[in-house]
Formats: sequence, structure tokens, C-alpha cells
Amino acid sequence: MLRSRQNDSDPDFASAPVVGRVETWSSREASFHNHRRHQLIYAIKGVIHVSTQASRWVLPPTRALWICANTDHKLSVARAAEIRVLYIDPKAICAPTSSSCVVVEVTPLVRELISSCAGLSWDYQSGSKEARLCEVLLDQIATLDRSPVDLPVPTDPRGLRIVEILKRDPSSREPLASLAARVGASSRTVERIFVRETHLAFGAWRQRLRLLAALELLAYGEAVTNVALDVGYESASSFVAAFRETFGTTPGRFFN
Repeated sequence: MLRSRQNDSDPDFASAPVVGRVETWSSREASFHNHRRHQLIYAIKGVIHVSTQASRWVLPPTRALWICANTDHKLSVARAAEIRVLYIDPKAICAPTSSSCVVVEVTPLVRELISSCAGLSWDYQSGSKEARLCEVLLDQIATLDRSPVDLPVPTDPRGLRIVEILKRDPSSREPLASLAARVGASSRTVERIFVRETHLAFGAWRQRLRLLAALELLAYGEAVTNVALDVGYESASSFVAAFRETFGTTPGRFFN
């Protein structure tokens, strides 16, 4: 069940350049939709899954997602989450243009700014202290580190079927040849599909899937050793090495 502040208003038509909502989600999934405004989505507690037609993201409380205006997307959570959503008028600021969605690191300062801006009334005036607070947040977002917590997905039906198989069990060690046979393709064909449509070799894509599954478990406080085994690594050390290679830091520092 979703509970939302200012639930009866449409943020796309608010007068203020940046408006927000404070939401509580239980386990659920929303359908695909889009907004006229850019969005910044952040879970102050819990983990959010965001999907577009081209990619999927797992967002623990150390990361937020910028979604450019008019981008079709959907959200889901597996467990209860406290979410802050900001809606930003594209005319008000210079938005990121490298992608329809950009993941940004959430520093302690940015976390507090997001929480404060999400709770503002929707009718504050230009030049007010509320407007200046939002400007500080947007300035901070422009300088934040980007993080590879996305999972690009292929559009080819055979590739998509393999994605669904492995999403159900990220720890699976089923060889590529066996997976390919299950979807009526050869190993070489599947490799080509993933390289062409996700820009990742299949092995690298599979590792990214495992690490994103691990992110969610770690965000809920699971021990590193248990998480490593749950997502298919033979040891905690091999998991930490793969995590550091992808995210540039250890699991412990990622969440601090």
C-alpha cells in the first residue's frame, strides 16, 4: 500500500520549479508511466527497483536515480521502503543529458537536502529560502559521482528469456551453452545478442546481475559472506574482489 503526501495534486502542473512527495511503500510494483518533469527518486530506507524498456536499476539508500522528463519507467519494492520523490521543471535547470536515467551517489548533505525539499509546500515563491534550498540540491546533484548500478537488458526475445531465468536465481551456475539451448539459440548467438544490445559480454552482464542482487541483500543488513554465497560466489573474498572492481570500493564502504 502506498501513502503519499499531497496525494491529490499532480506535480507536473505545480507552480514551484521543484516539488516533492514523501511516500511509504509496502511490497508492490507500479505500472509503466512517465512525467512531464524530471524526477529524482531516492529511498531513505529500503531498496527501490526502477525499470525502463532499456535497463533496470537497484537503488539502496546510498544512491538516487535521476529520470529525465517523458521517460517511461516503473518502480517496485520487495520490502517496505520510505521513498522521497522530487519533480523538477525542465525549464528551471540544466538537466543531465547523457542518458534518460542517471544514477547519482547520495552524500549525507544530499540526503538531508532531498528530505527537506520533498517536504516543502508546492507554492513557494521564486527567490524564497525554499527556492534557494532546491537550487543548492540541484547544484550538488550536478557534481555527484555516477555509479554503475544499472542492468541493461536486451530486446531480443531469446536474450530476454535468459534474463528472466537468471533473475529468478542469480546464484545459478548453469553454463551459457545450457541456457542458450533452453531459448533455442547457440552460445555464440547469445553472446552476440548481449554484446550488441547491452554493450556487455554475457559473463560481465551475469556478474552485474549477481552484484545488483547482492546490493539489495546488503542494504537490508545481510552479512557479506552469506550474500556472497546467496548470489553464486564461491567465497567472500572473490565476491568482494568483484564488488570492488565494479563499484570501486568494498561492500562496507559502499553503504557508509
